[in-house]
Amino acid sequence: MALTVTAVTATAAALTATPAWADGHRVFMPGVLSPSTQPVTGKSSGSIALATSSGGVMTCVDTGPSKALTTTGTVRVGTVVPDPPPTGWVTGQFFSNCTISGLAATVTPQPWSLSLPGPTFSGVTAAQLGNVKFTVNIPAIPCSATFQGWANSDGYINGKHTNPTSAGAASTLTLPVGSTNNLVATAVSATCPPNIVKGGDLVALGVVIELRGVNSTANEGPTIT
Repeated sequence: MALTVTAVTATAAALTATPAWADGHRVFMPGVLSPSTQPVTGKSSGSIALATSSGGVMTCVDTGPSKALTTTGTVRVGTVVPDPPPTGWVTGQFFSNCTISGLAATVTPQPWSLSLPGPTFSGVTAAQLGNVKFTVNIPAIPCSATFQGWANSDGYINGKHTNPTSAGAASTLTLPVGSTNNLVATAVSATCPPNIVKGGDLVALGVVIELRGVNSTANEGPTIT
């Protein structure tokens, strides 16, 4: 898979997080109390790709019933949900079936926040994962690196949330490959090959996550307006 890190640049402009959306959003899931904080689950739709500026590429793929990524978390439901604080939290992320250069890799993340930093147009809302920090480990080398915000700032990845297209459907959180982020490689072990990752590497990450409510009617995903 050919991936290049071209959409992320280490400039002051590129490393500035998107501002909060002060007006708030209506966040709705059928069959649940409003306002309330509701549990949600997520699963990847298709493979996950991560590329470093040194040339390393990690892919995580679905294998039978095992999804490349499954998540648990919460979303605040209400008529007007101001942001900040974050609209949601992704408190459990489980990556599976990941490889780098044919070698098995593991991913250990910390909880991520989910913010909605802009208005909704035609069912699509700008979204931002915050508090992003994760460690990738390749035991066979061994090699490990931690990816977090530039200069120890809060790590973030920009993307978009798309509302369910029908009753009982999932919503989707899309982080296209090359989405603006401020992630860099830190704490890189000395045994990591330089053509995989080096300290200070920039990162491109791509994933699509389907979100569903745990308690909503037919487990319908969140609708944001």
